[in-house]
Amino acid sequence: MPEHRPGRALTADAPERTAVPTTARRLRLSRLLAEMIPGAHTLRVTLRGPARTWPSPHASAYDDCGRRLPLNPPQARTAARWIIRACPEADWRQEYDLDLRTGRLLRVTEARNAAVGGR
Repeated sequence: MPEHRPGRALTADAPERTAVPTTARRLRLSRLLAEMIPGAHTLRVTLRGPARTWPSPHASAYDDCGRRLPLNPPQARTAARWIIRACPEADWRQEYDLDLRTGRLLRVTEARNAAVGGR
């Protein structure tokens, strides 16, 4: 019988993990979301779902022309959770748009200014 040693169990050394750059992570997430929501160009993410008084992750999908695409509640909640977890550096008290083609995450006010002409 092996000798008992107090303390932590012996484990194999974990291989070195390389950090995935945030942009690569967002781009990969964008591709997954684009597959999950066909025809979507942009996802608007907020912690305030419609008709909710408490924080509730919510996403809305928009096509190339800015028309809203229908999402069922599980899709909206799942997409929002994935984006929020992939972008912890964002201030989630505000709304953000995720461009599914480039993986860029912009505050809604910045996205509107960029669309108007960069004011």
